[in-house]
Amino acid sequence: MIQNEHQYKVTKGEIGNLQQVIDKMIEQSHIPSNQLAAMQNSFQTQIARMQMDIQAYDDLKAGKVEITLGAIEDLPKVLIQKRIGLGMTQKELAAKLGIKEQMVQRYEATGYESIGFQRLTEVWNALSVSIPVMTVS
Repeated sequence: MIQNEHQYKVTKGEIGNLQQVIDKMIEQSHIPSNQLAAMQNSFQTQIARMQMDIQAYDDLKAGKVEITLGAIEDLPKVLIQKRIGLGMTQKELAAKLGIKEQMVQRYEATGYESIGFQRLTEVWNALSVSIPVMTVS
């Protein structure tokens, strides 16, 4: 999952790099056709995966994705998706929280593993996350 503009740009660049590798392989006449086909298929699979990640990021930024919390394990992903969906950068979230951007980057890179409950609450509130509350009778 692409989490920020830097990763977005890097992913786009990697697609271009892989395409160049494919083009160079095709130009190489000494590669047996079955090997060439297998290598080309492998790179095309990677490119397709990266293109899906780019599309998912674009859709989040455009507000085309309904963000839902199905299980508590999904919370880190939901927080990242919510931030992206709001058009908020990691730097902007850090400013709202009064911390350095690197801390938000670390939280997101580790799936919020090391975050304390108080800070998690602050992130939740900074992103204006809301989920329906179930009542138990």
